[in-house]
Amino acid sequence: MPTTTDSVRTYYDQNTNLFLKFSSSTKAQNIHRSLWTDGAQTLDEALNVSNARILKEIESVAPEHAHFADLGCGVGASLFYIYPRLQNPASALGLTLSPVQARLARGSAEQLNLQDQILFAEGDFTSVPLANHLDAVYSVEAVCHAVDPEKYFREAARLLHRGGKLILVDDYQTPRPLSQNESNWLKAYIDGWYVPGVRTVEQVSAWAEKYNLRLVKNEELTPHLRLRNLPDLLARAILFLGNLLPIKHAILPSMLGSMALQQCLHMGIVEYRFLVFEKI
Repeated sequence: MPTTTDSVRTYYDQNTNLFLKFSSSTKAQNIHRSLWTDGAQTLDEALNVSNARILKEIESVAPEHAHFADLGCGVGASLFYIYPRLQNPASALGLTLSPVQARLARGSAEQLNLQDQILFAEGDFTSVPLANHLDAVYSVEAVCHAVDPEKYFREAARLLHRGGKLILVDDYQTPRPLSQNESNWLKAYIDGWYVPGVRTVEQVSAWAEKYNLRLVKNEELTPHLRLRNLPDLLARAILFLGNLLPIKHAILPSMLGSMALQQCLHMGIVEYRFLVFEKI
């Protein structure tokens, strides 16, 4: 069945607490990937590498009083890292499709005494309840879930003022032709993780340009991941058997999709990248 916004919402409603329960780090509370670069020595530091880079990009636009939003904020971990490190920021928005994630994020904001500074809302990032003139918009491993990713770029462009930045950390498909086996692994990842928005950098750049967003930074982060790929034959056998299991909970496709992602990253089918666009 094709992925829909509702199915992505259900995927995160069912899985978020499990993701957090079995996370290797209870401190960072990030449900995105760790990056072993920029001097990271511990898992918590590696989980915050992407957050630190996003912080620098926001500061480059607005050294003080930054107006910004996290679209696809999960349980708020990136905002909880970035917001206190900015100089007198304005109130920030964290938007998530999942009511479970929004509830958890609000609870964490209260514990951190940030409930008046960071607003967490349940909603679709192609229709954001904000006026324009933001300094920065960012998304970490979120645009990949977009059913119609072009609408995301249109909305991000609407929100940003001229000179503002759109910052993305996400998966992108390689532009080279794929073998049948590679195509099968890409499909397994897309289906398992509900990520129909995984496209090439060239495709997303074309959409961005259409809405006056110019690509100014494009860095591959894949070499800084610690991959856990399996021998191809073994992985294919696990995928085949996993698809036969009569389990209806979304954790099963997530586990199979996670394995498929590792295969895709190892084979160069998918690239994990840091992109920055400037509104012109």
